[in-house]
Amino acid sequence: MTRAAAPTATVRATTGAAWWLAPIVVATVAGFASSFSKRPHTLDVAHAAHGMLALGWSVLLVSQAFLADTRRREWHRISAMLGIIFAIGLVATSVPMLSAIATAAIANNNFRPTGYGLLALDVLLLALFVALVAVAVAWVRRPAVHSRVMAATGLLALPAGLGRGYMALFGVGPLTASHLALGTAHAMLVGLIVRDRRAMQMEPVYPATIVTLLAIQVSFPLMARAPWFDTLARTLVGSP
Repeated sequence: MTRAAAPTATVRATTGAAWWLAPIVVATVAGFASSFSKRPHTLDVAHAAHGMLALGWSVLLVSQAFLADTRRREWHRISAMLGIIFAIGLVATSVPMLSAIATAAIANNNFRPTGYGLLALDVLLLALFVALVAVAVAWVRRPAVHSRVMAATGLLALPAGLGRGYMALFGVGPLTASHLALGTAHAMLVGLIVRDRRAMQMEPVYPATIVTLLAIQVSFPLMARAPWFDTLARTLVGSP
C-alpha cells in the first residue's frame, strides 16, 4: 500500500510544462526577431537588455520545468537564483518600455488610442507577472502549485511576441493581434486544465490565471479610454 502511494505523490509534483513552454519561447522569439534583426540601429540599451532578459526568462522556464520533471533538484535550485535576477531585471527594464509607448502615444494623436491600449495591457500584464512571481516564491514548498505558477508566467509574453506574428500573418492591428494572442493563451490554459483534470492533478493555478487574463482582456480597452489613464501616461513621461 505504501509503495503504491509513493509514485502518485511524486507525479503530482510535476507538470510536464516543458513540452508546452518550449513552443511559447519559439513563438515569442520569432515575434520579436524583427525588432532585433531588421532595426538593430534603433535599439537602445534598455530595449536590448529587456529583450535579452525576456529571452533568458523564457528559456529558464523551460529549463526549470525540465529539471523539476527529471528530479534534478540541485540544478533547479541553482537556476531559481538566476530566475530571481531575471525577474527583477525584467520589471526594472519594463519601465523604459512603458515610457517609450506612452511617449509615442502622446506625440501622435492618431496612434494614441492604440498606444494607450498597448500601454494599459502592458501595465496590467506586468502587475500580473509580479503577482505570479511573488506567489511562486511564497509557495515554493508546494511544488505542484509553484511549478504551475511559474509556468503561467510564460503565457504573459504571448501578446507582445505572438501578437507581432499575428500582425504579420493576418495583417491586423496591434490591439486586434493582442486579443488574438490572449485568445491563444486562453485556449492553452483550457487545454492544461483538461490535462490536469484527466491526470487527477487539479490545482487552482490555471483556472485562476485564465479568469485573471479574461478580466485583463476585458478591462484594458476601458482602462485606456479613462481620463485618469491619460494623466498616468503623461506622468510616466513627465509630460504636461
